[in-house]
Amino acid sequence: KAGAGKDAGKDAGKDAAKAGESAEEKLRREAEEAADARAEARARERLDEDERMRKACASAPVMQDLQPVLTKIQTAAKKSPQALVQHIFKFHPPKQGDAKCPDDFSDAVMRKVLLKTIRLYHQDKNPIDAHGLEWHLLCREITKQLNAKFELYK
Repeated sequence: KAGAGKDAGKDAGKDAAKAGESAEEKLRREAEEAADARAEARARERLDEDERMRKACASAPVMQDLQPVLTKIQTAAKKSPQALVQHIFKFHPPKQGDAKCPDDFSDAVMRKVLLKTIRLYHQDKNPIDAHGLEWHLLCREITKQLNAKFELYK
């Protein structure tokens, strides 16, 4: 608590200095503050990129292990949207809720079926913490296939 009083005194001193500074000093100070903010933003971006790279390195071996499963999903996707949805529900049932494979695949309902399935398998709804990296990556790839089919119904 004693340090807090010193910080308050420093802030008051800075405010007093700001009030008495010339226009040139003010511009220089503002430029320095803007440069500091840009430097902090670049540092955050680098840290975020490093984190993405670490995750990519961790996911590469898992993606390689999932390749046979992904090939089957892609084969089902080539057949039809209905075949894709049925394959996904049969071999990779959703982990949350008690969702079941729909019965109606008519053109009128197919758009809604794809949207609901995308929501079930979206990677944000299947976090790594809750279901593991393998399931998370599988859901990401399933969502890609479903989104490609959904584009046909827009």
